[in-house]
Amino acid sequence: MLDIRAVAYIAPVSEVDFAPVPLTVRLVNYADETGLVSAGFRIYNDSTGLLIYQSDIIPVEIAKGETVDVSALTDFMPPAPADDTYFVLFDGIAANALVPDGIAIHLGSMYFDVKPAPLGPIPAGHHVTHEDTGIDEVDVTGLAGLLADAQTPIIHHLEHETGGSDEINVTNLAGELADDQPPKAHGNPAHTSTFEDQANKGAANGYCGLPNPLNSTLPLRADGTPGQPDGYYQSIDFSASSYHPWVAAALNSGGIGATAGNPNHPGVRYVQSSTTPNSGGSVLISALALLLAGKESTDLIVYPRTLAGATIRFGYLDTTTSADAVDGAYIEMAQVGGVDGTIVGKTASNSTRSTTGTSSLLVTNTWYRLRVTLDPTAARVDFYLYSAAGALLWTDNLTTNIPTAAGRETGHGVILTNAGTSILDIAYLDFMDNYIGRVLIR
Repeated sequence: MLDIRAVAYIAPVSEVDFAPVPLTVRLVNYADETGLVSAGFRIYNDSTGLLIYQSDIIPVEIAKGETVDVSALTDFMPPAPADDTYFVLFDGIAANALVPDGIAIHLGSMYFDVKPAPLGPIPAGHHVTHEDTGIDEVDVTGLAGLLADAQTPIIHHLEHETGGSDEINVTNLAGELADDQPPKAHGNPAHTSTFEDQANKGAANGYCGLPNPLNSTLPLRADGTPGQPDGYYQSIDFSASSYHPWVAAALNSGGIGATAGNPNHPGVRYVQSSTTPNSGGSVLISALALLLAGKESTDLIVYPRTLAGATIRFGYLDTTTSADAVDGAYIEMAQVGGVDGTIVGKTASNSTRSTTGTSSLLVTNTWYRLRVTLDPTAARVDFYLYSAAGALLWTDNLTTNIPTAAGRETGHGVILTNAGTSILDIAYLDFMDNYIGRVLIR
């Protein structure tokens, strides 16, 4: 079907000089047929509505899919006086052997303004009359805008100093002062048992520790050891075969063993599958050890070696096999939508589960840090994926099916399995911790 359209004015532009004005329109053939276009331009004075100009184009044949710019046979010469507004219309007919009567082409009005001609010769040099003591001296007082030359400010620092009429107060200003600031006196009363809890940062007698580089939710004491405001923090770096309080176990003849470390990852263990389906290994505490109540946080440093058929679950969970958790809040790497190595965040309460709406993909032979944290009331679980350099690669959260009710106890750790029947390294493990940030009465 014949379908040729005028899509835009190429000329004129919205503002033109007082000179001959070219007129050009862009035509596009959207059909599968060649068509012949005959058309013309009309220009009206906007203030009077009078037609003051007409000109045709040279008829043009446009092949299917072709774009062509067509112009008036003559330029438009605006009448005097200049500095007036006009609008242009374009009308025409496209036809071919199949559509001999043609179809109308029309492009709506475009307004353009004609500027006045230049105002004669450049005036003779007379800057001295506008300068200091000149007969027509210019005073910039109260003028808006910026002077081209940099201006030397009047010395006025005393106004901004202590006691000045415009004294500067740095309270609530962002950033750091250039000079070192002496700390305010804050003796031992500030360093009570709660000072090590970062949740008390900024509060009276609150946190004064340093952030733990392995887990930012856990502070360090002044001597560099992990603070334990609640008496519960455990970590392992997999440099030994005993991981108390976690217990390592092989699943379906899988295995856990030592592999070569490196300067950034000392104490690395591999988890390997066997020829038995759903084999691998786990490092877990008792599936009844924990009842989530808020401020739990856990990290795992992991190096995936196999993605196809592999499942990794890490965090707070009570499964001890390849089956999913009954109760827990954890990160899972598995096949999602046919894509291996997909990680999501999950919660489970009595086998009713929620999964994050977003996910991320892991690749093999790359170090990652996985993190699961609960807010202070256990109403929200946040999931994080970091690169080895600490860059955040993915995060999401869940607020449903968090197992906090009595009887919904869970464990902690990591479990790795492979559904296949080949002996494969599923992943390397470097570090894992578990921290409870709320104050425990124990």
